[in-house]
Amino acid sequence: MINRPLEQDQLAQCQQAISAAEWISTDLRLAELCLVWRQCARVAVDTEFQRTDTFYPIPGLIQVGCDQRAYLIDPQAITDFSPFVALLNDTSVLKLIHAGSEDLELFAHCYGATPRPLFDTQTACAFVGLGLSVGYQRLLGTLFELEVDKHETRSDWLQRPLTDAQQRYAAEDVVYLDLIYQRLAVRLEAEGKMDWLLQECQQAADAALQPPDMDDYYLRFKQAWKLKPNQLSVLQALSGWRERQARERDIPRNFVIHNNTLQSIATKLPSTMGALSGVEQIRGRALSTDGAQLLALVQQGLQQAQSGAPTALPRPLPSSCNAVLKSLKQQVRECAERLQIAPELLVRRKDLEALVRCQLERTEVVLPAGLKGWREAVIGRALVAHLTGANEVEKSV
Repeated sequence: MINRPLEQDQLAQCQQAISAAEWISTDLRLAELCLVWRQCARVAVDTEFQRTDTFYPIPGLIQVGCDQRAYLIDPQAITDFSPFVALLNDTSVLKLIHAGSEDLELFAHCYGATPRPLFDTQTACAFVGLGLSVGYQRLLGTLFELEVDKHETRSDWLQRPLTDAQQRYAAEDVVYLDLIYQRLAVRLEAEGKMDWLLQECQQAADAALQPPDMDDYYLRFKQAWKLKPNQLSVLQALSGWRERQARERDIPRNFVIHNNTLQSIATKLPSTMGALSGVEQIRGRALSTDGAQLLALVQQGLQQAQSGAPTALPRPLPSSCNAVLKSLKQQVRECAERLQIAPELLVRRKDLEALVRCQLERTEVVLPAGLKGWREAVIGRALVAHLTGANEVEKSV
């Protein structure tokens, strides 16, 4: 049983750690502590940041929890993060995090490293039947019948000094992570899922470090399958340019130009400023600042299309595939229920559709990348067998 209240001594230790959290604002003290943390089996990490009108997160605080103590690192004061990067890269120390996708992005961008090996407690919850996206507050309530105040979530983490309430909130985010880990790890080990969890977390850490392919961002436009090859080539040029601009200017993508506007430009292929001004949702600033560049990108995309259009987006599956898709989903649900894993984690919808699409387009069904790794033996091969079996039955009728 993993759901039971904390012992009184554990609760007292946690509360003491929260109240006595150490503020780290010098390179020397951070370096000293990083040496200490690297001697531990596990450390908890978290970040607080601001990201309202920037592309990249601005770090406001980095929290570390170790041996029932909490530490608050001030990124505005520290100038040498190399000891902390060494900690992130130290494979002998397991890093604990909760819902860490944005934290991984911050670590990768600001420090060029992501924590490894990694144990994300939110992902672990999905592996033991506690739900797909369990929040930290809810998890503490579920596991320990503990209530914490989350009122500081949206507060200003760049202000100095931070309030006592902010520091308490920040310390709480790491102090309980080791106790959460201990509860979940017992269950994961007993059910043979620890390796699956670590693989999943490692993939997330690796993905955060991968340099983006700017020319592939057009693949994120769900309606782009409707475009003709020359229009798709223009969308590729536009979306790649927008991605580079967002990063260079450090502003959100839609602050540069909105998704719908990009696709509308790619559809209408304007060649003059007058035609461009009639495009859906285009802002005056985009016209005055980037209008000439947008028209040049349209021409660039059209020229590139003459030598070969980019990879087309797959069309939606035809309705004739609904029955087989439904049968695969049922198999996933049954397997997920048997293993007590969130079905959305076990198999993603896009991977199911890729399997069915593979059957439509090829004689041999090949596992998509998303069903490799631990998923291949757990569900991937069974889905292929189910799909090919259904196909053989259909052929024989």
